[in-house]
Amino acid sequence: MALGFVRRHPLATAGILVGAVGIAGSRVESRLDPAGWNPPDPPAMTGPLNSNRSLTGRETVVECEGPEDVAFDDDGRLYTGTEDGAVVRTTEPVDDGTTNAELEPFADTGGRALGMEFDGEDLLVAATGAGLLSIDPAGEVTTLSSSAGGRDIVFADDLHVADDGTVYFTDATVHELFQDELFELQDTGRLLAYHPDSGETTVELEDLGFANGVCPHEDGESLLITETSRYRITRYYVDGDRAGESEVFAENLPGYPDNIEVAGDGDHWVAIPSLRDSTLDGLHRVPWLKRQLGKLPEAVLEQVSGDAYGLVLRLDSEGNIVESLHDPTGGVFGVTSATPHDGALYLGSLFGYRVVRCPLE
Repeated sequence: MALGFVRRHPLATAGILVGAVGIAGSRVESRLDPAGWNPPDPPAMTGPLNSNRSLTGRETVVECEGPEDVAFDDDGRLYTGTEDGAVVRTTEPVDDGTTNAELEPFADTGGRALGMEFDGEDLLVAATGAGLLSIDPAGEVTTLSSSAGGRDIVFADDLHVADDGTVYFTDATVHELFQDELFELQDTGRLLAYHPDSGETTVELEDLGFANGVCPHEDGESLLITETSRYRITRYYVDGDRAGESEVFAENLPGYPDNIEVAGDGDHWVAIPSLRDSTLDGLHRVPWLKRQLGKLPEAVLEQVSGDAYGLVLRLDSEGNIVESLHDPTGGVFGVTSATPHDGALYLGSLFGYRVVRCPLE
């Protein structure tokens, strides 16, 4: 799930700030209870972050509204979610030459399908407003989990199926409006685990800053979880001598980290839907002003826009950025997932209208 792209980017503009200051003395209740934070200056876009056009002009594979993530079945068909809560798939296998593939309905999640991954023949989906779902080959939807730790799962976001069948998935925030988590910084995200043998869902890790993407580390003992609102990635140990422990894996990233995928050779692909914004970094130092933003209608924050920019990072097994793929033109923008498949990355976008393919040369 992205915390920003363009046209619905949550960052505050001058007009929004003026409006917030104007109602500061009003008796309108704020829906935000913001914390203060002094974020570090973003890294310089040099070295492995140097701008390039690796993503510019890439082909459109499918067109639909809000394809946040993709998955492929054994036949090579591409599956993705749409803005209206549906899961759709291509009618034919996708290969190197496929462009503008035809889509067909597959299932209705009753929420908003975000992260997805196959577990055998069944497609598992993390869906906001619905929880963790399993969809069989006929499109029949079963809810696996809708609450954990005495709390509803409000914002199921991404998932990973472990070798033992455990499904690790994120519950990003307690807020239905994801921008509110970004401004509040109350770190209400969680890493959850669904145990298929018992049907139980356990809380593995709490106090995460918009818990977003999740994938395994090469050590086989830990998972990586992106914390979008904190510009970092956390490593959580699920096995071995350090089971139950967590540590920072990468921090002070140049943008909002979204989904994360295994890239091979111990590396990982991290989708960055939006670069960081100095206005928001400044707001974090002034929590009283963020509180005033919580008095504005939700629709106001939803429509704030920022610059369109395409960015995917490659991190090594130690959390160092070793490569970056860019589209500074904004033709490819708001990238929320970068899924490797048959020698290419398939890029999803929660607020975009297409999935694009970037060959890995």
